[in-house]
Amino acid sequence: MEMPIHVSRDFAATYPDASASATECAMNLARTGDLVLGRVALALQPLDVSPAGGLVLGILKDAGRPCPPNYISERLIVSRATVTGVLDTLVKRGLVRREPHPTDRRMVLVYLTKAGSRMADMVRRTVHRGEADWMGSLSEPERARLTELLGKLQRHLA
Repeated sequence: MEMPIHVSRDFAATYPDASASATECAMNLARTGDLVLGRVALALQPLDVSPAGGLVLGILKDAGRPCPPNYISERLIVSRATVTGVLDTLVKRGLVRREPHPTDRRMVLVYLTKAGSRMADMVRRTVHRGEADWMGSLSEPERARLTELLGKLQRHLA
């Protein structure tokens, strides 16, 4: 079992203008994010959908309308090239389709197919079912406090 990451005892002497606790928080937050993403990927394997693919399907379902790729990339916080690769995979599987924009020929719109809508629902059910287990070591009050603290950090970083 992995333990939390701690910096060395000589951290303050080596990095006098840094904060050991801030570094430990950042490193442990990154590790935790990687672990959660790994759990999501594992849960989605039977559906043959990547975490990014599942997010794209959810974004389109929530939008309730066709969306340009830049809309999707802004919500995923990834490059447009990354979104293009994810969309290519989803198109091949018949979960989305691309069509030219009706008034702007430089643009395309991404449409969620019926199969894509069903898959978006399956992805969400699968991930949400897993989340209860993944967060099982935290009590409800601890989850609420963690969410509050993460929101505070996100507001500061944004």
